[in-house]
Amino acid sequence: MSFNYTKYINRCFKLARKGAGNVSPNPLVGSVLIKNRKVIGEGWHKKIGEAHAEVDVVKNAKGKVYGSTLYCNLEPCCHTNKKTPPCAPFIIRNKIKKVVISNLDPNPEVNGKGVKRLREVGIEVITGALEDEGNEVNKFYFKFVKEKLPYITLKIAQSVDGKISLSNKEQTWLTGKLSVKYVHKLRSEYDAVLVGAGTIKTDNPLLTVREVKGRNPKRIIIDGKLRIPTESNVIKNAKSTETWMLTSTVSPKKKIEILLKKGVKIFQLQTDKNKRLNIEGVLKELANQEITSVLVEGGSEIFSQFIEKELFDELIILQSPKILGKGIGYYNFKKMKKLQLMDVEKLGNDIKLVYRRNSTHSL
Repeated sequence: MSFNYTKYINRCFKLARKGAGNVSPNPLVGSVLIKNRKVIGEGWHKKIGEAHAEVDVVKNAKGKVYGSTLYCNLEPCCHTNKKTPPCAPFIIRNKIKKVVISNLDPNPEVNGKGVKRLREVGIEVITGALEDEGNEVNKFYFKFVKEKLPYITLKIAQSVDGKISLSNKEQTWLTGKLSVKYVHKLRSEYDAVLVGAGTIKTDNPLLTVREVKGRNPKRIIIDGKLRIPTESNVIKNAKSTETWMLTSTVSPKKKIEILLKKGVKIFQLQTDKNKRLNIEGVLKELANQEITSVLVEGGSEIFSQFIEKELFDELIILQSPKILGKGIGYYNFKKMKKLQLMDVEKLGNDIKLVYRRNSTHSL
């Protein structure tokens, strides 16, 4: 792959990421138009239901696009089973000469068909430009399309001695301001944040985005017995920030009615033999609701279930320098051996460690 391909595809990745948090369940897509070795336009998919990157870049182009080269990190769509017109015919109508893409779209309605349509009319198409990097940009979308399940990231703040809290009765602050800001940025990029009822009772979090600019994710609470206090922060502002409660089919109707009036969306699911909500069932329901990515933020029981059943894709540990000496842990170390370390970064006095399951890349 030549230097120019790398340069312009990397620019597509950067543009694509601007749509993070706003285009789901669609993919992140950025585009660059080149003519006479000069950039004449840039674009990206900004919001669900709005123009795709290929349309946006032509709209933003300075001068005629006839005979230009289009760089795009994802294969142009070719089907009409969506809110916006297909992009492959649009590229053809605008007489673009060449298209360079990073990834084929795994959606069966597109996969390879967009490229075929372009080639049939004589447009040169190059695929696989920085393919691995493209997979990373659209890791949420690719998993959702291929497995019909959301991408799951566990975010765990812990002390040096592996504790996430002193007890389940009081909130324990572990990490500093930079870590908090980082978590808020993550929230803005995921479709939803998920916690258990215990975390709501102990920490009473808002689970919103306040330290960075961005939209609030959906807030999902797993509460099989509806133990959550109705005056919790997430309930008090449920009408302004979408809040979902996943509970059992035998939860008290009166409590459900109270929560519904406060703006909470209720999902009633079957429980397992231990009378807990089945995590696999929870994820399938979220997928049915077109949730493509979930940031799991606690607590220990929720973490343990995801780890024990290996129902996560990524683990982010924010390690504080504090030593608690006693308290609540969360994991089975045997399961953790299968993870690969992807990234290490210092955030003030804290250390961020990112691990990945089933990845071909590691530190």
